[in-house]
Amino acid sequence: MPDDLAQVARMIHRLEETGLTRREIAAGSNVASSAITRLANLTAQNPTLRVVAGVRKFYRERCPEDVEPPRQQRFANGCAPRAGR
Repeated sequence: MPDDLAQVARMIHRLEETGLTRREIAAGSNVASSAITRLANLTAQNPTLRVVAGVRKFYRERCPEDVEPPRQQRFANGCAPRAGR
């Protein structure tokens, strides 16, 4: 989870670089501004999935150029290559 928190903190800082305030980020993410501050400062203790998902969704909407394209799956879900191929 610490890597996830660091990633979310980077997202918040990147949104701030675009000129948004933490209150605007909180409103766009549909979470409390205090949660945004705790995430940005890496002091959040067990943030809920809703909070993290809200920030990620808002980040994807506001900074689509920074989002990695989804990896193309080579095999169907649940399928894997046979050994030796």
